[in-house]
Amino acid sequence: MFKKFLYLTALMAVMLGGGNAMAQSLEPDFEGEVVGVYPDGTTKRLEKQNTRIKTGGSVYVAGFAVNKTKTKVLIEGGAASVRFRSDEPLQLIARAKDNNSDPMSIVRVFRMKSNKKQRSAVIAAAGTFNTTSNDMEYLPFEAKKYGESSYLLTFEQRPAGEYGVIISNPNNVDEKMVIVSTFGIDDPETGAAE
Repeated sequence: MFKKFLYLTALMAVMLGGGNAMAQSLEPDFEGEVVGVYPDGTTKRLEKQNTRIKTGGSVYVAGFAVNKTKTKVLIEGGAASVRFRSDEPLQLIARAKDNNSDPMSIVRVFRMKSNKKQRSAVIAAAGTFNTTSNDMEYLPFEAKKYGESSYLLTFEQRPAGEYGVIISNPNNVDEKMVIVSTFGIDDPETGAAE
């Protein structure tokens, strides 16, 4: 009887430890990668997109030239291949350099405008009077540490649309190249993102 108890205790310890290792194996392989977690527990890696940065634009108000320069991030293609439904839970696992920083300071999940050819978001706007603004529409999330270097992001609000995720590296000196991981959220009634 005592041997059975020890055997069952050892078996449960292995199962519980193995389950934890299995859960942590969802952590993306590389810094900057993001994995989407579906309600059934399956996962899919979000597409990483190289972006183009476009700056330009001037506005005339009442005959006066008022410069307002906008900087946009542009991504080819009108829709992301990784899709979620707005009526189902949504979680993302985002890998950073480590998970010691406040995730709100290094992970940005933002909405993009889209057409058939591209998706875009205004990341900065500067006016004549040195006013700058960020017109990005951020998707709020709750975050917890996950694995060795990742964050588990949970979204209460899930409006339909096209989205991008940027993970900043505070130690990175080269900020010229912006990599965006993309996903879309569809309205189950219309089947569309917007």
